Amino acid sequence: MGAYGGEPRARRHAGIDSTPAEARTALSEALTELRRLTRDPLFGGVERALADLGDAPIGSEFGVDTVRKLSQWSAEHQRVAIELEAAARCCRLVEREINQRMDALLDAPSAKTRRQLKEIFRRGRPVSRSVTDMTERAVPEPLALEPVPKPHVPDRLAPSPLASGPPNAGPEPVPAAAPEADIAASALGPLEVCVAGQRVPRWNSSKARAVFQYLLVHQNRPTRRDVLMALQWPDHSHNSARNNLNVALYSLRNTLDGLGQGAQPILYRDGCYILNPDLTWWIDRNEFLSALDDARLARRAGRPRQVIESCRRAIRLYRGPLFEDDGASEWYLPEQRRLEDLYGQALEDVAEVHFELGQLPEALQFGQLAISNDPCSEATHRLLMRCYASKHQQQLVSRQYRVCVAALRDELGVSPSDETTQLFRELI
Repeated sequence: MGAYGGEPRARRHAGIDSTPAEARTALSEALTELRRLTRDPLFGGVERALADLGDAPIGSEFGVDTVRKLSQWSAEHQRVAIELEAAARCCRLVEREINQRMDALLDAPSAKTRRQLKEIFRRGRPVSRSVTDMTERAVPEPLALEPVPKPHVPDRLAPSPLASGPPNAGPEPVPAAAPEADIAASALGPLEVCVAGQRVPRWNSSKARAVFQYLLVHQNRPTRRDVLMALQWPDHSHNSARNNLNVALYSLRNTLDGLGQGAQPILYRDGCYILNPDLTWWIDRNEFLSALDDARLARRAGRPRQVIESCRRAIRLYRGPLFEDDGASEWYLPEQRRLEDLYGQALEDVAEVHFELGQLPEALQFGQLAISNDPCSEATHRLLMRCYASKHQQQLVSRQYRVCVAALRDELGVSPSDETTQLFRELI
C-alpha cells in the first residue's frame, strides 16, 4: 500500500514524472472504463421500461410500476453520468500530459531523445485516435451534470410512528439498531457512524467524510479512483487530485480505526475502492430500502398487517434527508430526492392500509404526516377527506379540500385534479 493507504506505486496513473509506457497504460485503462460504462445494462433496461409504459393502458397498475422503476433509475443514471464524465476527464488529462512530454522531447536535440520520440509516435498513434474518438463521441462536454437544487424539506416531525412502542416515539438511534455490527452508519438525516459500538465523535477531514459518503451509498459497487478524484477535486491536476485522495483515505482510515487486529474498513482492489465486505456493516439506507421491498411484496400477497409493519419500520429509520448535515456536495442530491419520495410513499401506503382496515385514527395520523412531508400530495388529501367523511365530519372534509387547493396554488400554481374535485362534491 502507498504511504497513505492508496494504490501500489506500480499502478499509478501517468503524470509529468511518469514514463510513456505508464501513460499509455493509464490511457488504456481509462478507455476501457469508458467502453464499460457505455455498455451499462441500465440503459437497455430504461429503454424497455419506456416501451412498456407506452404500451400500458393509462392508469393501469403495470404502468404505475413502470413509472416508479423509471423514477428509481433516475438516480442510477446520474451516477453513471458522473462516472462517464470522470473517465472522459481522465482521458483528456492523460492525453494532455502525453503531449507535454512530447513537447519536452522535441525541445531536446539529443539522438537518444529523437529515438524515444519515434518510439512514442510508432506505438502511441492508435491510442491517440481512440482518445479523440471516445471523448468526442461517447462523452461530449454537455454530459457534465448541472448542480441540482436541494429540495425543500419541511421540519422533521419528531413523533414519527414506530412499528413497536408508543405512537409518538422518536427515531431509533444507530447503536441500538445495530449492536453487533462492526461499523454502523446512519445516513438518513445527519451522518452518524459507530465503530465497534463507539460513536465517531468528529471528522478530522471533510474530504475524508465525503469519500466515505460516496462509498457508503455505492457499497456493493467498487468505485474507481478516478471517479473520487473527479468528484472531490475537479479543478486539480491528476497528480494533485491523486495525492489529495490518498491523504483523505489516510484520514478516513484513522477516523474509522478501532476494530483492532489490523482490520481495514476501506480496501483497494484492481484500481477501485470498496467497503471491506468481510466486516459486518449496518447502514440505515439499506435497511430502509429493504423494509420498503418487504412492504411491496406483502401488499402484492394481500397481507395488510405486514404492509403496516414494514412501512412503519421504514418510517422509523428515516430521520431526515440523506446526508442532511452536508451542504458542500451535490452528487447525492438525486438519491436524496428519491429516498424522500420513497419515504412519502411509505407514509401514504400505511395510511391507505389503515383506512382499508377501518382504523381511522391511525389513517389520519399517518395521512397528516404524509401531508407534512408533501403538502401537494392530492392522493393523501383525498384519503384524509374520505377519513373525515367516514366519521361524518363534513366540515373537516371541506377544510381539507381548501387546504389542498391552497397548497397546489401556492406551491405549484395549479388547481386540484378533476378526481379530487369530484370526490369532494360526492362527500359533501
